[in-house]
Amino acid sequence: MHINDLLILIRKAQVQKQLACGMTLTQDKINKGLIPPPIKLGSRGVAFYQSEINATIAVMIAGYSDEQIKQFVRELVAKRQDLPKQYTHMEAANDD
Repeated sequence: MHINDLLILIRKAQVQKQLACGMTLTQDKINKGLIPPPIKLGSRGVAFYQSEINATIAVMIAGYSDEQIKQFVRELVAKRQDLPKQYTHMEAANDD
């Protein structure tokens, strides 16, 4: 997967559509740690990483238990800290 694919952002309405559930159930899944939380885009705007939502749906389809999904989501969120390093590394490699 190309680094730019990791950076595609989608809005909550798109997440709801992908999960085939409404606003309340989507928010409940976020609160329970079954879906990665959104990132802040500003004082009022939020969005989700499409790659994280797709990965979470994949493990749901694979039959992971709620506890396994929560652990998977925690790992996805923890990897967010590595994104700047990956991106700057890719940019440096392209400068050669």
